[in-house]
Amino acid sequence: MQVGNLIRINRAMIGVPAGSLALIIKVEETPPTLIDPDGGIDVEQFSIHTVKFIGATSGRATRRLLARDLEVVSG
Repeated sequence: MQVGNLIRINRAMIGVPAGSLALIIKVEETPPTLIDPDGGIDVEQFSIHTVKFIGATSGRATRRLLARDLEVVSG
């Protein structure tokens, strides 16, 4: 997923129903320093997506979501 993709939200949140459409406006990757180099804890790298909603929820502020809660519709 990258900036400009149209996505669908898979998980309902307060004020945002599941299935809402949004546009990705920013993507932040986990810095490598947050991943345990010793292998003591198995932490996967993840990305946080800042999205702006479209339609009925468009009046809401932007939200930050994990990739597992998003599904690409187009882009």
